[in-house]
Amino acid sequence: MKEFDLFNLALLELQIFLLVFIRVSSIFLTAPIIGSRNIPVFAKIGTAFLVSFIIYPVIEHNIKLPADIIGYGIYIFKQIIAGVIIGFTAYLIFAAIQLSGQIIDLQMGFGIVNVIDPLSNMQVSIIGQFQFVLGILIFLIINGHHYLFQAITDSFKFVPIGSEAITQATANKLSDLFYNMFIVAFKIAGPATVALFLTNVTLGFIARTIPQMNVFIVGLPLNIFIGIAAVLVSLPIIVNLFETLLNTMWEDIYFVIKSLRV
Repeated sequence: MKEFDLFNLALLELQIFLLVFIRVSSIFLTAPIIGSRNIPVFAKIGTAFLVSFIIYPVIEHNIKLPADIIGYGIYIFKQIIAGVIIGFTAYLIFAAIQLSGQIIDLQMGFGIVNVIDPLSNMQVSIIGQFQFVLGILIFLIINGHHYLFQAITDSFKFVPIGSEAITQATANKLSDLFYNMFIVAFKIAGPATVALFLTNVTLGFIARTIPQMNVFIVGLPLNIFIGIAAVLVSLPIIVNLFETLLNTMWEDIYFVIKSLRV
């Protein structure tokens, strides 16, 4: 009888650990830096297993799991949804940073000059990739990865296993964050966009006053020079803005985590 109880207890602990591992793996799937396609799959799985093994003793184990396979499958699906939402919330700010670079590149004439982003496996603009890498460096400098692991641990505190649900507050917050992503992108791209707009207006006046000048030949290298110069001049402001955005990102992540509980 004792052996049977011990077997059931071990099986219950294994099932709980599997749910923890699935939520952590789902967060790693969409979280910044960790979710990069440059990181091998086995390295991600190993890191997720190690993190799950470390935080497993500190989470609540008084969980009543369903006895049937369908109920347990629903629990697994809940962990995947919760993990993807948490990781996606952390990634949105980096998407805004990358989008701002694409806006600048479009004004500079770099709209067709793209590189492959290893995180999303999509073609992105040069300035967008530069600002994305800059955002990652600032994220690491301010110990953002430490806060991310802390948020993963706290997600089991605020949202115990089995209580996950996409509430109205979650949907509203995600829609607000998606909307704010475009606002933040335009704010970051503001200085360079204004400088390029004034340059194009000036070239328009020159084209009207001096028709002999080929504005198209002069305008393309001039826009590139003004765009890069504007980005370099506004770099200290952009760095401070990145740091502020990344610091406030944790409030949004914890709000989303708390809203996921029924």
